[in-house]
Amino acid sequence: KESLMRLPICCGMALKNREQCREVAQRLNGKEHCFVLGKGYGEAVAYEGALKIKEMCYLHAEGYSGGALKHGPFALIESDENGKLGATPIIMLILDDCHAHHMRTAAEEVKARGAELIVITDKKELADGLTSNPIVIPSNGPMTALGAVMPIQLIAYELAMLRGINPDTPRNLAKAVTVD
Repeated sequence: KESLMRLPICCGMALKNREQCREVAQRLNGKEHCFVLGKGYGEAVAYEGALKIKEMCYLHAEGYSGGALKHGPFALIESDENGKLGATPIIMLILDDCHAHHMRTAAEEVKARGAELIVITDKKELADGLTSNPIVIPSNGPMTALGAVMPIQLIAYELAMLRGINPDTPRNLAKAVTVD
């Protein structure tokens, strides 16, 4: 219950990362695709984040469990040397939970293959050696992963703005779904 009560404050604190999210959006601009990875509660956030990026920016984005990475997506990771548009961007949700070790290992593996890492974490030390500028969100117990939604949505919004896309009117999507 306490985590739920703190959620509005945590969301407000996460909004302080807006400039950093704008910088990430600039790095994503011009890319063909990206991956968003999470595990545990972060997995659902990864799926939602990838969906927002697809809907708002028209960038091909896929959400995966951090553990499922080896079952196909590895083949699509490109480095600056072999990628026609540079390194493949991968947004990693590395939260201070029981999955932190697995997510760090996955991040090390994709970094070794030349991917461009973007780390969202609630504990800066979890990004040591992976990236010098992680997006740090507030820790909020079982609701921490939900706080990671804010920076991903800001990244999607800023990328849509860079691409001249109105995020309020995504193409081919209805704002309300009706059922017969």
